[in-house]
Amino acid sequence: MLLRDRDNAIIVVVVAVVASIIAHGPPPFLAFIIQSYGSVLSSLPGAGEQGNLSRALGSVVGIACLRTEGRVGPQLTSHVFGLLKARAAQNLSEEDRWLASDEGTEWVIRTIDTLLDVVMMAERERGGVNDPDP
Repeated sequence: MLLRDRDNAIIVVVVAVVASIIAHGPPPFLAFIIQSYGSVLSSLPGAGEQGNLSRALGSVVGIACLRTEGRVGPQLTSHVFGLLKARAAQNLSEEDRWLASDEGTEWVIRTIDTLLDVVMMAERERGGVNDPDP
């Protein structure tokens, strides 16, 4: 099992550090986050408090973005922990329960890496950009 009780203490520290960085960062950074993710994470009309994505799927999106970005290990680790911790969310669908499992989390990372390899191979064939460092 990837997430154990002692790992919860690590998650609390990571969340505190990330929150501190965002709170003390330049205002455009916070505005960028809200503008980029606000519509994805906000509630649909009449849908209650839950946004368009479940907690697990929000973590999957974060993992995919950060894994393809490269060189953002701490942020990526935070989203992986978030996905694993999503298994404790209430009213979890079967799909989200599986994604938040050890097997599901490993599948998410492997699948993103496979897709990234395909994209990077196409870019190299076209003489495009350098590989990121995931």
